[in-house]
Amino acid sequence: MMRCVSRVAAASVVAGLLACGVVSAAHALWSAADAEPTAPVAMGRVAFGANPAADPEAAVYTPDGGPVEVRIPGATIAEVLGHTGIAPDPVIWRFQARGYAEGITGLAFDVAAARQVAADGTTIALDDGYAAERTVLRYSTMRVYPAAAGGDCSAVPALPADAGGRNVLVYDGAGHVLQAPGAYGGETVQDWCVAIGYNAPPDGLYRNTASAVGTGDDGRQASALSEWITAVGYPPTLDSVGEYANAAETSGTAVDGTSVSDAARWAAVLYPDASGEPDVILTLDPVVTSLRPDVAPGDHFGLESAAAD
Repeated sequence: MMRCVSRVAAASVVAGLLACGVVSAAHALWSAADAEPTAPVAMGRVAFGANPAADPEAAVYTPDGGPVEVRIPGATIAEVLGHTGIAPDPVIWRFQARGYAEGITGLAFDVAAARQVAADGTTIALDDGYAAERTVLRYSTMRVYPAAAGGDCSAVPALPADAGGRNVLVYDGAGHVLQAPGAYGGETVQDWCVAIGYNAPPDGLYRNTASAVGTGDDGRQASALSEWITAVGYPPTLDSVGEYANAAETSGTAVDGTSVSDAARWAAVLYPDASGEPDVILTLDPVVTSLRPDVAPGDHFGLESAAAD
């Protein structure tokens, strides 16, 4: 896999020279020099990428510290329509953030739900937390959050009190640490979870009562009463696009002149096809951190990054 590199040299003022596509190592190389006219000294390499958890070989690495993207397939989102029953489990999709930082550097990153992308290329921004109308995601809630130990995604976080109707939410996605400064020990891989649950109306509860009374041969009576509750789960669907009404009439005359006729009407409710559900793009934007308290995290692996100075 071809990966890009960037080089940074630091003197009294940091200067950078980006090189991409000529080295097949996934890292950015920092160098430092003091006031003496000596050759730069290598301080550390930095790499950051992301991939669907099911396909690590598809990892995409940033060549210059810019954001990388992972794509949640629309077909995965539409799977919530098949999760029926009482309080069904959400659809779970996983992705990974990966990278390392040598020397005195570290890595952190921001996770954001950026946009929906339809099959025809139409994009809908998700930065406000609201999915596009007439999509499965609009009637669902998507939660993006770090996995627990071992990649466990079962602890789906609750909606925050200030959700305000937003249905696309990212938890712990700002400044999330991938590797602390100076803690290099090889590439670090973090598992992240995406839980998608359909916002179905409350399930219905039906109370049932049965009673019986009997009289014995001696005239004594006995009675019994039983009650139970049945929960009814509504199947998830998109809003209907209308009702298709059908009508048929027929008439006939017999040989003896008798006439008969009949009519029937029936209707079908039409729902949108969920197979065209847009994909969702998540962005992971890395920053380089440093052990030096006077050096602010760098947004890019290039000219403005002095984290390894």
